[in-house]
Amino acid sequence: MTLNPTPLSDFFAQHNADFLDVYGMQIPLRCSEAGLEYQAAREKTLVCDGGHRAWIEVHGADVYDFFQRTLSSDLNKLNVGEHQLSAMLDGKGRWIAELVLYRFADNDNRWHVGVDIPVTCCDAFLEKMNMLHFGEDISFEKADVARIKIFGELPAVKHNGHLISRSDAGGKCHEIIVEPSAANGIMLQLVDDGHPLGGWVAQDIMRVEGGFPLWGSDFDDNYTLPGCNEWRRASITKGCYAGQEVVARINTYGQAPRQLCQLHFDGEPQFMQGASLFDAQDKEVGKVSSWIYSPQLGKPISFAYIKRSAAPTGTNLRATLEGASAECKVVNPEKVFG
Repeated sequence: MTLNPTPLSDFFAQHNADFLDVYGMQIPLRCSEAGLEYQAAREKTLVCDGGHRAWIEVHGADVYDFFQRTLSSDLNKLNVGEHQLSAMLDGKGRWIAELVLYRFADNDNRWHVGVDIPVTCCDAFLEKMNMLHFGEDISFEKADVARIKIFGELPAVKHNGHLISRSDAGGKCHEIIVEPSAANGIMLQLVDDGHPLGGWVAQDIMRVEGGFPLWGSDFDDNYTLPGCNEWRRASITKGCYAGQEVVARINTYGQAPRQLCQLHFDGEPQFMQGASLFDAQDKEVGKVSSWIYSPQLGKPISFAYIKRSAAPTGTNLRATLEGASAECKVVNPEKVFG
């Protein structure tokens, strides 16, 4: 399979990066030793490629009204210069797209919003937007951009693009979003100033430590928002949007039959991605998705999709994979709405 290069792929290749497939994009796996890259992300600065996500520019006087009735988050809480985790759902509460919205300065009362979205969600999102578009003053443009993702302290670097912050990266993180022709010069300046390059391994550890599931690995359009416990992307106080009834009903009356949970593992680290999970009665109750060793916690942690009966925090489970087994415990964050 031939991967699609990002505007940064050649630069990372020139700096000894290995690559992997993320949403069909050629994303650096690592540039040096993954542990050192993770340490740089936590303690100093690490420069990565964010090209596995697409960027859509949205303008118009009706952006607020349109997004307020089509997306799960409350646009009343999205101020200029801020961002908001959001989602587009279908009528059954299942995902169409995972989103982050960025609001920039208005122009003559026309909102300007950047939509940050996984590459593999982009076409479905735009198709749905066009279906729901009934002549409102709103325009969507999928932008051809380079995405320079910077963990840790933000270096002083000149650019003519967007500078955004990320709350879904598991640590302090920004992105510089620029035209592809401008990216090489910015990357050269960052490297010349001594800022190390990094890859997916460090990004993935940070993400799982921060408790952020990954589209396509931990959930997709077969899942519901309540089933993913992604309540931070949902409003239960604003007016109707697709999937709102399902979200509100599950919040009020119970829990989804299966839920995306977090696990903490005991004992010596054993790779358990894809492992089956069993309860105290030896009944299979779920499967591990993302799995990493957390330097921050000193133990392996993961996401897993688990039956409701085994999903409460504190439940002890056993993971098995290819003859190996490990004890683990469900550790879920407090339920917080967006």
